[in-house]
Amino acid sequence: MATVAHAFSPKEFKCFVISDATNAGTSGIHSSNMQQLDVDSVSYPSLNVTQALDVRSGVGATLKDEDFFQDNKMRVVELSLSGTLHDDVGHRLLLANICGAAQADDTNQTIASGHKIIAQKYGAAVTNNASSLTIVIQPSDVSNQTGLEFPGMVVTNFSITADAGTEGGRYKFSATLQSGKVPDLASTAAAGSTAYANTTTSFLSDASGIKVFALDAMLNSFTTTIDYPAVFSGVSSTGYELVGRSAECSVTHDCQIKYDGNTKGLVNSFDGQTAALAENMFIIVNNGAYGIDTANGVLTNVAYSEGDIMMLDVSIKAVDDGTDALLEVDLSD
Repeated sequence: MATVAHAFSPKEFKCFVISDATNAGTSGIHSSNMQQLDVDSVSYPSLNVTQALDVRSGVGATLKDEDFFQDNKMRVVELSLSGTLHDDVGHRLLLANICGAAQADDTNQTIASGHKIIAQKYGAAVTNNASSLTIVIQPSDVSNQTGLEFPGMVVTNFSITADAGTEGGRYKFSATLQSGKVPDLASTAAAGSTAYANTTTSFLSDASGIKVFALDAMLNSFTTTIDYPAVFSGVSSTGYELVGRSAECSVTHDCQIKYDGNTKGLVNSFDGQTAALAENMFIIVNNGAYGIDTANGVLTNVAYSEGDIMMLDVSIKAVDDGTDALLEVDLSD
């Protein structure tokens, strides 16, 4: 067979997402209405096949044909994405999935008090975006390449970040997704899709107010992270039967703020805290831009950060007081 006169840039690969409205975790059910994600990079998925490579029998100290074994059903596939955050259906789907939201619309996505996502049986009808998603990675020329389709994905980690010194403080995202179903690694899905627009992004400079530990602060950068691991169980011919969630959904904020008359007492507050702060723990006020709000939390670290001016690195973990949401994110513009 002769070599093929084609080569692909990594930037020619696109990434699409759609909610599994029916038959959660089933490949090949989405032929249209997929949403393109604005990704900087798509890491090659961790396929995590099970292999037996130990020498077991025969003459000599070498692996024999009869010793090799591989299973590609009972495994967890993991995919990592990162890129620019948009106020559109596709990017809201990722956030809505880990928040357990019923619809990825312009309303706030919330980690409510007592937050818990109910386990979803693969192959069953679904009721909301918290069930599962299908992710498709597709090259620009499907006649000379095949796409990768990952049904039954759930978002296990989602981060929103912005840095005043990077892309003008434009909001970015990163996400980790996992699936307990067998992927289609020769897919032609995503024939019909909606592209993202460059008018649906926001910047840190759009915010009308910042509070850290209830203090007015000058924010240089931040990362807000939701972490909610998946747990897979049961056995079927196409992988795991059920996807649930672990015992804790955590919300954390890591930020860098200016050291000044407002914030000088944060080191002492961290050292002497005896209970969670009950209001305005971390807030980026929505002013026609993205808003982030954690009412209650504890400081998990405060440290000097030396640069052209003195800054403070501050880490926060949200705390459930039984009433207030651990996190509210407003992506509406």
